[in-house]
Amino acid sequence: MPRAIPAEVLLDAICQTTGAPEKFAGWPLGVRAIQVWDNRMPSYFFRIFGRPVRATVCECERSNEPSIAQALHLLNSPEINAKIGQRDGMAQRLAASALDPSALIDEVFLTALSRYATADERNTLKLVFETAGSSREQAVEDVLWAVLNMKEFLYIQ
Repeated sequence: MPRAIPAEVLLDAICQTTGAPEKFAGWPLGVRAIQVWDNRMPSYFFRIFGRPVRATVCECERSNEPSIAQALHLLNSPEINAKIGQRDGMAQRLAASALDPSALIDEVFLTALSRYATADERNTLKLVFETAGSSREQAVEDVLWAVLNMKEFLYIQ
């Protein structure tokens, strides 16, 4: 049965995959979410993905139930889109490389999921690069966005 990844771990995975570190108030840039012990820190991501407020020592405080707010946040939040499109992030580096679309797709899969794309996944995602009016940069960002929203990325299988 798939289980939701804890909020802190998911945010760290998104930051590591996109190459865009999170900035927490009062903490240096690049501090990982799992290192932030302050439960009073205002974070919409933590709130909607079920990080506990740590009022007790019970693990029952953590909510692992998926919600519409979580899905919508991953699909179209400005914060996630900014991480994907960050100037010195992974998508920009890959778009500037000389790799062909298949190799770019594999690189995204290796970074996010630690595996190569299947033939079906690769064929489907290669269509993004062939879309009229789509730049290489936009195509790589779209592929990265798609992989970040895969069940395999979001849940412990």
